[in-house]
Amino acid sequence: MLKSLSVFAVCLSTLCFVLTSSVLQAEENAKSYYLIGNSLTWDTVPSLLEGDVQWHVDCGKSLPYIMAHPEMPCVKTSTLWPQALKEKQYDLISVQTHYGATLDEDLATISKWVDMQPNAIFIIHTGWARSKTRAEEYASKVVTGKMQHSPTYMKALLAALQKKYPERKFKQTHAIDLLDQVNTDIKNNKAPFDEITDIYRDAIHMKTDTGRYLMHNAMRHALGQPRSEKGYEKVDPQVKQYLNQVLDTLK
Repeated sequence: MLKSLSVFAVCLSTLCFVLTSSVLQAEENAKSYYLIGNSLTWDTVPSLLEGDVQWHVDCGKSLPYIMAHPEMPCVKTSTLWPQALKEKQYDLISVQTHYGATLDEDLATISKWVDMQPNAIFIIHTGWARSKTRAEEYASKVVTGKMQHSPTYMKALLAALQKKYPERKFKQTHAIDLLDQVNTDIKNNKAPFDEITDIYRDAIHMKTDTGRYLMHNAMRHALGQPRSEKGYEKVDPQVKQYLNQVLDTLK
């Protein structure tokens, strides 16, 4: 009799877990997400995110350019930001800073979108540098002049936004930090790569398997979505295990 009750309790516990997971999944699917950026945002593979997702992606462009020229983004499945942000209130919005903008320009541009979306959590997608300049940019402590893919620049941008909007919530994807972790692991012979360019497919973009797996799940983490292997089933299991360890460094 006691054994039967024990089995019954375990079954109830499992059922409770299944129901809880289903509820959480339903809540995530009910949320809405909008991503603004260029091909480095596209490398996070927005189409594989969960829930109600739209994007405005224009290749090689900075946020001020996208703000000023929204008419013809390179990704034709884009929902143009003037229409999207006017007609709908999103739960989470990702914006990607890029070469060509200054800190003041990024702040002014993002602020306009923050004002249009008073209830959204904003995520700064850090993007990443060209492989040849990655280490130099990452180490830079300069925030004047044009943007660089450095923690110093990202922290300064986030601090400026938080000061201007003290009641709002701002986050970041930490993509630049993940790449620096991979580079450190390579130097210490702890990564399944010979050099950092092994995760790039060209001068700046991520490989469509390993690199995009890392960046897609970095974006999912920032948006509060669970890690996913959907679309990346063919990635070498040992490489995937390593990349998961890198993703585990995200707080």
